[in-house]
Formats: sequence, C-alpha cells, structure tokens
Amino acid sequence: MSDNDLHRFFTAILPSGLTQSKMSHLKSSGRELELPRGVNTEFASETHRWVIFVADGAAKLVGHAGSDREQIVAFALKGDILLLPDGRTVQYYLSGLTDTKILAFPIDDLVRTIASDSDAIMVIFDRALAALDYCNEMSVLLGRKTAFERVASFLESMGQRIGNEQAGVTSIDLPMSRREIADSLGLTLETVSRQFTELREQGVIDTKGRSEVSILSPHRLRDLAKLKSGKAESFRKLTQINARSESSE
Repeated sequence: MSDNDLHRFFTAILPSGLTQSKMSHLKSSGRELELPRGVNTEFASETHRWVIFVADGAAKLVGHAGSDREQIVAFALKGDILLLPDGRTVQYYLSGLTDTKILAFPIDDLVRTIASDSDAIMVIFDRALAALDYCNEMSVLLGRKTAFERVASFLESMGQRIGNEQAGVTSIDLPMSRREIADSLGLTLETVSRQFTELREQGVIDTKGRSEVSILSPHRLRDLAKLKSGKAESFRKLTQINARSESSE
C-alpha cells in the first residue's frame, strides 16, 4: 500500500494526523486494489463492512439483485470515501469507470483505531449522515422528479463534486457514459440524450464529445433541478473530504 495514498486517506479523515503505530496497524489491515476500467471487485462474500477510499480514477457502485437486474447506486470519484453496504440482501460490487486504485479498510478495525480521536469519529459520523441525506434525496429524485429534473440534478451534483469553475462557467469531464448516467437515474439512454439536448437548447449547458460538459448557468441549472437554495448542501458535504484530501497532495 503506497505511503502517499495512505497519507492522503488519513489526511482526509484526520487532519491532525495519526500516530505512526496506528498508521502501521491500518496499513497492515487494509488493502490496496487496482481496478482496471470495466473490471469488477466484489465484496459480498466478505465478513466485514468496508470503508473505500478512491486514491485515483473513478468507479461505480452497483447493486445486483439477480437475473440481470442491476442498479448503479453511486459514482465514486478520486478522493471520495465510500461506506460500502453490507450486502446481506443485495450483492454489491465496484466497477472501474477508468483505471482506478482504491484503498479498502474494515470499518470496525478503522473505528477502533481512531476511537480515541473525537475529530476523526465526527468526520466518519458526518460522512455517514451526508450519505444518508444523499440517499434520501435520490429516493425523491427517482420517485417524484421528472426526467428533465433528474438529469439537471445529476449535472448539478457533478458540478459540485468534480467541476472546475472559471469565469462563471463550470467545466466537467464526466468519467461515466450517458448509458451509465441513465442507469443511475432510472431512465433510458434516449431519454437522457433528449434532456442533454434540451439543456443545450436552453443555453444552460454546452457539450463537447461524450464527456465534456460546460455548465454555462449554474443558478439556472439549480432552478431547473428544483433544488432549493440550500438543497445542494448534501452534494457539497459529500465533496468536503475530497477537497481536503486533494489539497494535501
């Protein structure tokens, strides 16, 4: 396990740092996994729940309910920390959207190691609450929002997570395909393509190729996604650890 990747993970959850003995313990209990594009890593057969840190690249978390019934649950991007579901009723796996490197730690071992540091425990707790908020909002998005609002909400979240803002325009290089966006939103590929076209025609976004998206009017996009002024906060919470870990490089 790379000391640099390990340092980035620890900096993300513990800005004050860990003692050398605790770092060595977690290094020995954790795993470093290379996940090439399109390759799956399953955790369902394991006895532990896992905390996943995306050291490089991007992956998707997929729930598999059998008979080719699958659902993209989340996209995990560089610097993200993901609390993996236990898989007792649904089998989950991570699949590389790009060539990806992840660090995996048994959550019980991680919590015991950092239990004496209240700041670290609060980071894990806040992360869990932010993930719960995001899941609740996704339930509303999938159950009650229109296709147009779903796509606008997705682009809003990606702008918050991986967007590069300059002169009022937010640029995004999406690591996932349009089909994967459609799968994650419970839509067809054709429907997602139509919503992208509509957003372009309204002057809200511009696109280049299949992955580059420019959000020309972030406030308009938020309005179209039907997000209240503070409703995108869960998206921001989910990126705070990412931003902190990136700044440590």
